[in-house]
Amino acid sequence: YYWAPKYSARNVACPGCTKPCGKLFVIKEGKYAGTEVDGPEYETLYSLGGCPEISSIEAVAKANELCDLLGLDTISAGVTVAWAMEAAERGLLKPEDLDGIQLAFGDEDAFLAVLERMGRREGKVGELLTDGSKAASERLGKGGEFAIHIKGMELPAYDIRGAKGVALAFAVSFRGGDHLTAGNYGTEFGGSWWRFEAVDRHSIVNKGFEVKFHEDLMALYDVLGICKFSRHMFFLEGLPELVRAQTGLELSAGELLTVGERVYNLARAFNVREGFSRKQDHLPKRVMEEPIPEGPSAGDRVSYEELQAMLDDYYEARGWNRAGVPLKAKLVSLDLEEIAEETGAGRA
Repeated sequence: YYWAPKYSARNVACPGCTKPCGKLFVIKEGKYAGTEVDGPEYETLYSLGGCPEISSIEAVAKANELCDLLGLDTISAGVTVAWAMEAAERGLLKPEDLDGIQLAFGDEDAFLAVLERMGRREGKVGELLTDGSKAASERLGKGGEFAIHIKGMELPAYDIRGAKGVALAFAVSFRGGDHLTAGNYGTEFGGSWWRFEAVDRHSIVNKGFEVKFHEDLMALYDVLGICKFSRHMFFLEGLPELVRAQTGLELSAGELLTVGERVYNLARAFNVREGFSRKQDHLPKRVMEEPIPEGPSAGDRVSYEELQAMLDDYYEARGWNRAGVPLKAKLVSLDLEEIAEETGAGRA
């Protein structure tokens, strides 16, 4: 990037980490002088740059800083404002709905103004957008067909129409359209990882087990506090030694992976208790109906029928019924007897 040497002051790392993968981005002059932010990183460049079509890296960095100060997730914030831009472009939102702001793709001043109001829940536009694109489309009563979310969480920077396994992982993630719940995008786009070989991202075959395994492993990473950027360094077979060194516990790789599986089933059981089912394991309308227009994935989309087939495969791999509810037998096998009685299904 042309701007990396210009604005990168130094490498930065999370506390205690020996791999400083971040950059301190500092703007010393011009319109956005005084802006300092850790980033902007990959997802933020997509959400605060690509989605709203903001070409100025300085404006993207300022938006990144605003999100940090206001407690906004950069992915959800950028995708939500981009939804509002499209709604305005379609005539569904008028300037009077946007506090007089002429919101349009590529207008960095309007983008930053709306972003700040959203973060502070100020004015009509702030109240409309502050809870994300799903809530905004419901409040407006329009625009739901182009709200890019799953379970109310806006999607990150991967075109899942061209990666069927990633699409499935996003659909079933217990917290919504999230790339880190399973983290299988590297396996899908690279075609191989660890013991996975010849992975065909265009195919729906065997995606159930693929997603389940990645989810269980990433849940274990979360439990152990392992950075998910270390997936090519800390493989499953090396984790027993790490756990033994830290805790003295003698656990096999299989026993540790079961910890991740237990975590994931607990999260699913929580959602089931709150009313979630197969219906909420959905994909945005555009993902299912609008094919990728060009490039190596031209023509790809995830049809409704493909999604349903992958859900069946995934639920079976998980030991859940066809509604996506964990079977009592599965929960009991994971030593979750009380959860089995509270939310478990007795039949497939």
